[in-house]
Amino acid sequence: MSGVKGRSGTNKGKDKPWSDALRLAVMEDTPDGFKKLRKIAQACVDAALEGKMDAIREIGDRLDGKPAQEQTVTIDDKRDAQDWTRDELVAIINESRAGSNGAAKANGRGGGPDSVH
Repeated sequence: MSGVKGRSGTNKGKDKPWSDALRLAVMEDTPDGFKKLRKIAQACVDAALEGKMDAIREIGDRLDGKPAQEQTVTIDDKRDAQDWTRDELVAIINESRAGSNGAAKANGRGGGPDSVH
C-alpha cells in the first residue's frame, strides 16, 4: 500500500484524534486576538519567573534540549577473552541469541566446525 501524500510514514495510518483536537484548540484565537498557544506559552514563562522549577525546566528543555543522560556500565569480570572457559563463552552467546532471534543449541555447536572467520 502506498503512503498518503503529506503524511509521515511513521504514523502507519493511525489517526491521533486527541493530538488533532489539541492542535486545533490551541490554534484558536482568544477574545484579545492572541492564539491560545501563545497564552499557554506566556503562562509557562510567568510560572518560571515566579520560580516554579517545572516551568523553568520545561523552558530549558524546549530551548536548549534535554540534558544528556549519563549511562553507567559496571563490569565486574575483568578477564581477557582467552581466560574465559568455553562454557562461559557459549552461555554468553546463547543468552545473546535467545534475546535477539531465538535460542541457540545448548552446546554452542551448530553442526559445523568452529570458525572465527
